[in-house]
Amino acid sequence: MNKLDTLLSGGKRPLFMAHMIAGYPSVDASADVAEALVRGGADVLEMQIPFSDPMADGPTISVACDEALKGGITVADALELLKKISAFGAPIAVMSYINPVFRYGIPAFVSAIAERGASALIVPDCPFDTEEGRELLAACKENGIYLIPVVSPGVPEERLRQLSTDSKGFVYCTSRQGITGATGSFAQELFDFVAQLKTLFKLPVAVGFGVKSRDDVTTLAKHADIVIAGSVFVSVIKSGGPTAVEDAVQTLTS
Repeated sequence: MNKLDTLLSGGKRPLFMAHMIAGYPSVDASADVAEALVRGGADVLEMQIPFSDPMADGPTISVACDEALKGGITVADALELLKKISAFGAPIAVMSYINPVFRYGIPAFVSAIAERGASALIVPDCPFDTEEGRELLAACKENGIYLIPVVSPGVPEERLRQLSTDSKGFVYCTSRQGITGATGSFAQELFDFVAQLKTLFKLPVAVGFGVKSRDDVTTLAKHADIVIAGSVFVSVIKSGGPTAVEDAVQTLTS
């Protein structure tokens, strides 16, 4: 059984998904980050494979990805990190843009993350119904990996219905149209959209982008099944090192 199935069927709500970047602050230290996130209470890990043009990421994560790439992280290194952190027990969703996946080879990449313990794959710049998206979806189905759709408030209902046909695990909903780490309050439009997603997809809904405080988590937890934070941990690592994220998770979710 997919680890996400076990977690999501356990009845605990809301869950917390912590985003981390493979190779940040270094290849070795990113394993320490993952372990600290799980110790702090993260239910799911989202491991991002750095890419030179992270179009959905704000400046905090973009800079961290750039630093990881300058530090020498490769896709092969990220896959070995995945194998290491899967031993910490939390389900892992691998996040990548389509270029590294395509260059590696779509079937080979999906097989590789499955072998190393991933439960899901998030590729925000690859729609399900493109040529690459169809190949990606087929490979994920073959390897027991859930390909997670990424949607934002304002996506038409017809499009959501199309995506719901092939969606498993959960739906990743951005709190707004734009990039990660953006500031601002959460609008009623978001909460209405989350309710619509639950009706159409019949899956748990995860909400991320702009989650920086305990108040943010508390607000989203009233509507989302999974709350996601990422940029805040980059800032914590900069000021306190990898192990400081354990306390940061506890502060956000207590």
